[in-house]
Amino acid sequence: MTGKKSFECASGKEHTFVVKLAKLAQVELLDGAEDKFLPNNGSQFVNLDRDNKWVDNKSVTSLGRLGYKPKIYVKFDLPGVSEFTLKAIPDGKNPAYSDDEKTRNSLFKFSEEEKTYQTESSGELVISDAFLSVGGKSTFHFEVKDTQGTTLETKKLKTLRKIFVQEIKMTGDAGKSAASSINTVEAEYKKQGFIVETLPEKTMPEMENIGASDSASYKSAVKTAYQSSEGKKKEPFSLVVGYTSHLAVKTSGRQLSKVNVPVGPGSSSITINIAGPGKTNPTVKTKYLWQEIVSGESWFESATFEDSSSCVVTAIDEKYCTAIPVNSANPHASSKVKIDVSKLPRGTGTITLTVSWVDRMRAGLSFGGSNLICVCTKAWWKNKSSAQQNEVIIHEMGHKIGMVPDGTGKLPDKTDTFYDSSKGHVGTHCHHGISAGQTRYDAAADAASSDCVMYGSTNSHSAFCEHCSVAAKKQDINSGWPAL
Repeated sequence: MTGKKSFECASGKEHTFVVKLAKLAQVELLDGAEDKFLPNNGSQFVNLDRDNKWVDNKSVTSLGRLGYKPKIYVKFDLPGVSEFTLKAIPDGKNPAYSDDEKTRNSLFKFSEEEKTYQTESSGELVISDAFLSVGGKSTFHFEVKDTQGTTLETKKLKTLRKIFVQEIKMTGDAGKSAASSINTVEAEYKKQGFIVETLPEKTMPEMENIGASDSASYKSAVKTAYQSSEGKKKEPFSLVVGYTSHLAVKTSGRQLSKVNVPVGPGSSSITINIAGPGKTNPTVKTKYLWQEIVSGESWFESATFEDSSSCVVTAIDEKYCTAIPVNSANPHASSKVKIDVSKLPRGTGTITLTVSWVDRMRAGLSFGGSNLICVCTKAWWKNKSSAQQNEVIIHEMGHKIGMVPDGTGKLPDKTDTFYDSSKGHVGTHCHHGISAGQTRYDAAADAASSDCVMYGSTNSHSAFCEHCSVAAKKQDINSGWPAL
C-alpha cells in the first residue's frame, strides 16, 4: 500500500513523494520454538502449563500446544513499528459461558475484545498474552487486522484438557475382578473435551471392604503404592483410581422385636423381617444383614426373650438364629432371620433381636481434598463387570472435575436437572429423566427412570445427559487436584 507525502523545498516549489506503508503480511501460531509455525489446525491443552514433561509426541506434540495462552507471530512486509489489533474468534458451536460464569471465574473468558499492539522495529511481534477459555471442545482462531484494513487469521485451535489416571489395584480377589480396561471412561470423557491417559497400574494389599471407619487406612495403603507410580510424576493432573471388594456401610445395634410370641417345647420357629430407616434416608426400607463382607464380622449381636408374666429375660444363643437368603442365587443377601424358640422355657412374650445390617452399598467414592477415587469390584455380594466399574469411574471422575455444578465459586452455572443431598444421595447429582419438582430423587423408580451417569446411584448409564455434557465441557480444571 502506498501513501503520498508533500513538502516545500527552499526554492518554494512543492515536491510529492510516494511512501509505501507497511502491510500485514503473515500471522502464525507458534508451535513450540519461535521459528516453527503450526502447519495445520491443532489442539490446545489448556490445563497444562508450558513444561516439557507434558510433551509426549502423541497427544501433546510441542510446547506450543500447552496452556491457554498460545503464542502468535505477526509480521508486516516492511520493517518499522506498525500498529495492529488482535482478537480471538470463537466457533459458533462452542459452549457459551454466561456473564455470571465469567464474573465468577475469569478463566472462562477469552480475548473477545480487540486489543491493539505494535510491532518491534523489525516489523515483527510475538504475542504471548492472548488467551482462550479453559473449557474443553471449543474451537477458536485469532484475527489480526492492520490500520489499512488488511485482515489475516491464524489456524484454528480446539481446546482440550488432559487427565492422567493412575490405577491402584489390590492383590487377591479384588485385584482379579478389577476392571480390565477403562476404555469406556476414555471414550466418554473424550466427548467432553478431555484426553484421559491411563498409566501403568500399581498394586496394594487387599482390603475386603472400605467402610466408614476404614477410609484412613485405605488412603494410607493407596498412598504407599502411589508414591512410586507414574501418576506421582503427573501431578497435579493425575487422578488415582483405587479398587476394593465392597464399599459397604455398616450399621450396628439395630433392634427388632416381635411381641406375643409363644415359646417353649413344640413351639414353631418365628421369622423377623429386617427393615428400618437408613443413615441418609428416613424411609423404612428392607435391610440386609451384615454377613460375608469382612472376615470374622457377624451380623448377629444378641437375641433375648422377655416373658410377659414374669418379666424374666432369657438370652437366645446365636446358633438358634438363622439368616434366611432372599434366594439361592445370592445366599449371603438375607433380609429375614428365623429364630428357633423351642429350646426356651414355655411362655409368651417378646423376642428382641439385635443385629448389624448393611446401611447401604456404595459403588464408588470420591475422596474430598485429594485426587483419590475408590471403586468397588463387588456390590450386594455379586461381582461387578468391567462395564459397571467404568460407569462408576465416569461418575466419580465427574465429581472430581466439578460435577454436578451448583453455580457457585469457580464452577459453571447450576444445571437444570441438579439436585443435592437434601433431595437424596450424598453430594450433588443429576435427575435427568425423572420428573422435576420431586421432594426426593432416590426411590427405586427414580433410579429406573434416570438416564444420566451423574444420577446419585448406578443406573446402567455411562454417558452424561445433555445438561451435564455442557457443564463438563465448561469445567475449569486448571488447578488440578491435591495429591494424596
